Amino acid sequence: MKFYKYHGAGNDFVLVENLRGEIEEKTKPELARKLCHRHFGVGGDGLLLVERSDKADARFRYFNSDGSEAEMCGNGMRCFAKHLYDFGIVKREKMRIETLVGVLNVEVYPSNGVAKEVGVEMGLPRFLRNEIPALGEGRFIKQKLRVAGEELEVSAVNTGVPHAVVFVRDLANVNVLRLGRALRFHEAFPQGTNVNFVEKLGENLFAVRTYERGVEGETLACGTGITACGAIAVLLGEASPEKPIEIRARGGTLYVEVEVEDGEVVNLRMRGPAKRVFRGETEEIFEE
Repeated sequence: MKFYKYHGAGNDFVLVENLRGEIEEKTKPELARKLCHRHFGVGGDGLLLVERSDKADARFRYFNSDGSEAEMCGNGMRCFAKHLYDFGIVKREKMRIETLVGVLNVEVYPSNGVAKEVGVEMGLPRFLRNEIPALGEGRFIKQKLRVAGEELEVSAVNTGVPHAVVFVRDLANVNVLRLGRALRFHEAFPQGTNVNFVEKLGENLFAVRTYERGVEGETLACGTGITACGAIAVLLGEASPEKPIEIRARGGTLYVEVEVEDGEVVNLRMRGPAKRVFRGETEEIFEE
C-alpha cells in the first residue's frame, strides 16, 4: 500500500489514494488506527482517504487516529487539496470537494506548479445547541461550566465538527490536557467536543491551543478549531470581520475570514499552509 505523509501547521496525516475503492469500508477504522500509530505505524493525527465523487471533483474521508470518522478536518482538507493538485488528480486551482458536511469550495495557491497554501470555504457556522450538539436551547455563548474543579466561560459552535472555545489570559500556563479532556467529555456535550483555549494578543491577532476529540490529546493545530475561534471572536466583539483574523497555533499560523450580514456570521473561510513530508509503501500493516 502506497501512502503519503502530510502536515498542515503541524497537524499531521497519512494520506492514501482509494480512487478504485480497493479499501473496504469495514477495514477503514482499523487501517487508520494502524497507520497512524506513532510507534507501530507511520504515525499521524489522522488518515486521509482520496476517493471518487459523483457530485464533486473528489470525495474527502477522514478518520482520527483512534479509528473514529470525523465529518471534516480543516488542516486535513488543505493537505488533501495539495495532493490532488500536485499529483494532477485535479489540476485546477479551484476545486469542489465532497465531505460528510456537504460540498466545499477549495482554492489552491501554487508556486512553480506545487501547492503551497490552500484556502477552504468552511461555510455557515452552526451556533444553535441542537446543531453543535449541546444540551439546552438557543446558542451556547459565554456559558459558565464547572470543569475539573474550575469555572470556565465557554462558547461553542459547529464548524463541521463541534468546538468549544474558552478565552484565557495566559495561554502558556493552561493545562490543556486536564481541562481539555474534562470539557471534551462534559455532560453539556452529549457527543463530545473539541476544545480550544484562546488568548488575544492584539487587534485581530490570537494564539490558540487545542485538545482534539478522536486524537484525545493536544495537537499542534486544528483547522476547524481555528475557524471556530475566529467565528466566536467576531460574535463576542473580540475581532473585526473587516479584515482577516490571524490565529497562531503551536505548529503554525492560519488566517480566518468571517463574513457578516445583519450582525450574523454567514460564512467562514480558512487559509493556511500544506506540506508533503515524505511518501512510502507499507506491506505488513495488517500482519500480526
